[in-house]
Amino acid sequence: MIEKCPDWLVDRFKEAGGVLTFFDFMDLALNDSDHGAYSRGTISIGKKGDFVTSPSLSPDFAEFIAIQLIEWFEQLQNTKQTSDKLTLIDAGAGEGDLTLGLISAFKKLSPSLISHIEFILIEINEAMKKRQQLKLQSINDVSINWKTLEELSNNRINGVLIAHELLDTFPVERIILRKDKVFQQGLKLIEKGNKYYYDYTDLDLPPMLIEFLDQLTLEIGFSIPPEGAEEGWSTELHTGYENWFSNLASIFNHGIILVIDYALESSRYYNPIRNSGTIISYKNQIASSNILNDPGECDITSHLCIESMQLQASRNNWKSCGFLKQGEALLALGLAEKISELSFLESNQLGNALIKREALLRLVDPRCLGNFKWHVFEFNKANVEEESSLKTKFLNDPK
Repeated sequence: MIEKCPDWLVDRFKEAGGVLTFFDFMDLALNDSDHGAYSRGTISIGKKGDFVTSPSLSPDFAEFIAIQLIEWFEQLQNTKQTSDKLTLIDAGAGEGDLTLGLISAFKKLSPSLISHIEFILIEINEAMKKRQQLKLQSINDVSINWKTLEELSNNRINGVLIAHELLDTFPVERIILRKDKVFQQGLKLIEKGNKYYYDYTDLDLPPMLIEFLDQLTLEIGFSIPPEGAEEGWSTELHTGYENWFSNLASIFNHGIILVIDYALESSRYYNPIRNSGTIISYKNQIASSNILNDPGECDITSHLCIESMQLQASRNNWKSCGFLKQGEALLALGLAEKISELSFLESNQLGNALIKREALLRLVDPRCLGNFKWHVFEFNKANVEEESSLKTKFLNDPK
């Protein structure tokens, strides 16, 4: 799949000796300080952007999450080692829609609690950070700050971190099956005349990936590639989760993570039928499997592997409390009642009610956003060895 290589990426190839791993290519395409799609703010999120997210689709989405957050914060307040100060972190906050919606929901549902909460946004890309600051600049009665993980590690905190469509943008390694041997997938620079192109290339597996594959194989109970995989079968390996969970363990005293993302069980992820993984790019609401086209101009994303995430979380003392589909979670948090309320609006509000109803239904549509997984992890520094006793409304009382 040879593609013309943009000048900026030619420079990165030459700096790396002419070959990049897929992991490094994806990282550059999204996060290169001068040319990455997120770093430059090329990516636009929303109904008129490159892709839509649940918070940008419906402001009610944040209210559903707030219902659960209130329950969690009340549990944290009742924990002896937790101080009055609580923290809510929006990691990789996109356009800032989720934080904006959560603040509004807390003011409505639990105004006494919001005074105890510091809202923190973590954003590594300056262009996206500026958009968030612009969207939230009118809020002056709530504590809102932008911090890095390094800054947060100076003082351990108690609270909740939301990773909404964050982990699917983490760079991934790619592997490919050639004549019954597994290779790391990379990219090579090709010079033709005075022009540069690039294409995929096969690299010997480094020790790090061999070890990762061995550990994941042990965890999931079958080999990767799976039995029946044909020549050219390829997939992703999510090697970046462990550092992330490790860093988060260093900032929390008592913490809860809510991961909301496209995710598959390993039996579906590493399946012989899924012969090219889940990697995909987005631009102007159009999905493409040609990841090499227009690097720095498109979003690149891959589904999460649930067991891989759980494995790397557990190594860092994050306990998995369970997961389920977004549609089920939202129903447990009151979606049906919210839709029912729309039936009682006055006739002059019918147009807005229908728009709102359509947005709510899209949140649970299994062909789209409803197929997201909500996955909960808990970390308690004081009780690392104990089982989690966290109560979660959408996990404990599904409707």
